[in-house]
Amino acid sequence: MKNIEQILKESLENHELPFNEAAWESMSKRLDGTTPSPFYRKWWVAASVGTVLVGSALFFGLNAQSDAEKTAKNSASVVSQNSTTPQTNNSSENRLSTNNNANPQTNTPQAENPLVNGTQSAPIANTNTPNVDPGHIVVNSKEITPRNTNSQVSQGTPSKVTPDNNGEQRTNILAATSNKAKYCVGDDIEIGNPNETASVSVIQNNKTILTVKPGTKKTFVASNEGAVDLVVGNQKQTIYISKPTSDLYISVDQTLLYENGIPAISFTVSGNNAPVHWTAENHPGELVNGTFIVHPYNGKEVSVTASSKDLNGCPATETKRITLPETYNLNAPKGIDMNSSDSRVSTFMPHALKERNTPFELYIYDAKTGRVIYKTTDSSAGWNGVDNNTGEVLANGSLVLWKVVLGNPNPGEPREYKGTIVIKTQ
Repeated sequence: MKNIEQILKESLENHELPFNEAAWESMSKRLDGTTPSPFYRKWWVAASVGTVLVGSALFFGLNAQSDAEKTAKNSASVVSQNSTTPQTNNSSENRLSTNNNANPQTNTPQAENPLVNGTQSAPIANTNTPNVDPGHIVVNSKEITPRNTNSQVSQGTPSKVTPDNNGEQRTNILAATSNKAKYCVGDDIEIGNPNETASVSVIQNNKTILTVKPGTKKTFVASNEGAVDLVVGNQKQTIYISKPTSDLYISVDQTLLYENGIPAISFTVSGNNAPVHWTAENHPGELVNGTFIVHPYNGKEVSVTASSKDLNGCPATETKRITLPETYNLNAPKGIDMNSSDSRVSTFMPHALKERNTPFELYIYDAKTGRVIYKTTDSSAGWNGVDNNTGEVLANGSLVLWKVVLGNPNPGEPREYKGTIVIKTQ
């Protein structure tokens, strides 16, 4: 906009009053020294006042127009700098040329405004559009944060969502877990539920036998053969429980045998060609050429178990229990007969020590006093009933105690054996 002083100057220079001959004559007389008439003096004062009023009205009118244009430009600048899309100045007093694009690009010089009411305004300055955060808008010096209606708040582990056949989204339900691939009657079945909200139903023969809550595990015993369904949400999987298809049969000779002075009971099995695993309760045992040999060093009760698997992988198990007629005690005699000509009868030495090649110590004690009356480490030197402390033969029917301490016992064998001996002299 032009300077207001220039506009006022041009207005006053172009202003021209109409020619009045009477006024000119009056002015000439004043210059000649004559006094003008009162009528012409009043007319000159009125013309001067009119000229001043016209100039003042024109000055204040143009000043008001300039203030309005400045206000419109300031409003357009605020909106342009605080919005994501540059806005054009649509003031009624100052409209941009219709040749401008609908979406002006930044850094492009703007065309000058056309004439407004006959007066040409100053061109709009070129302004670069700043980088504005789309989540914050400043209107009238106030910051406004728009509400994002599409935002989602995640709490905990987000659910997996997948589209179904109709294109709608549904929560992805995880399948239940089990501890084995195959099950047999008698097995422990562990069911795990990895889901956060859905429970797992364990169904057999159309009956729910177990419910597993989200994020937990439960175990139950497979008591019946057949199919078991694990149902969670829209997921279903089936596990199968099989019954063993083969049986084992154990054979045994209950006669206590002594092999090299060591007790041995032999067990064999039939009914399954698969490998068999043997265990013996409270006794050591060994497998020799398909025969399980148990060494019962103490006690009369012997219990063994044979285990195998059938074609379905299910266990086949058989247990055999027997009672021996006597307990192994180094196969020692119960007494001695001093009148017998057989040294095996007339002297005392455990028969197992004669057959076993193992170091030992044999002690004979007086049952009444607890004194040692005989001691040897030689299996060929049996006790003949004489008290070595006195050199006398014990009386008929005397009772003595014996103890053997092994220097190198077999696996599972006790180190000491004990017993009693009755002396017969008549």
